[in-house]
Amino acid sequence: MNADLAYFAALQENLTELATAEQPAIERAAGAIADSIAAGGVVHYFGSGHSQLVAIEPLLRAGGLAPVNVIADPALSPVAPRHAGAAERVGGYAAAILGTADIRPGEVVVVISNSGINAVPVEFALGARELGATVVAVTNRAHSLAAESRHAGGQRLLDIADIVIDTHGRPGDAVVPLGELTVGALSTVVGAALVNALTCRAAELLAEHHGQAPPLIVSQNTGEDAEHHNNALLEKVKDRCPRG
Repeated sequence: MNADLAYFAALQENLTELATAEQPAIERAAGAIADSIAAGGVVHYFGSGHSQLVAIEPLLRAGGLAPVNVIADPALSPVAPRHAGAAERVGGYAAAILGTADIRPGEVVVVISNSGINAVPVEFALGARELGATVVAVTNRAHSLAAESRHAGGQRLLDIADIVIDTHGRPGDAVVPLGELTVGALSTVVGAALVNALTCRAAELLAEHHGQAPPLIVSQNTGEDAEHHNNALLEKVKDRCPRG
């Protein structure tokens, strides 16, 4: 099998396994998100390095929820991967990020970290919990348990989060053997699928359990009505979800 087809096969297998095995965790996380939004809260997403790509995915996404706040620190940006890789290991740095994040009790913070071992995501999750938020971890359990924690206390993200969603990835992330090497990472694609699945179920629960029309963004490229619709939703959360 060609490497491209092998990658698609591995991705399909991963998503199928994930959808079944993680259904209880997804249900709990989606329920927490729906409850928070119904009570006037917003959903916060955080990631470092390539995991920041997944954290950004729900922001102003067509078919996504309007009350979404992404905490994307520039020092942890994937456009400077070596810098981000060094910065996410620095103990104490998460406190500076949390100091400017408007996280309130009862809200949900989704922390994405494939390895779940670096100081910043671990300390960020700890800090978010101290602020009274429900922390949802999107992490690769197999990779995390196979690696040594870089957190001063030896904790991993999966040790701290209230709800853990395992991506069912492999240690090292890449999945297609190519001679002595391996090619084709899954974490970003799987992570993006996961946060969209969470959005789908949370929107459904808002309608079913809370009797509220889910505040869903529509594609701005479908006409003026779409822009009016989106602007009306975003106006309600402009103080909590800055759009730049």
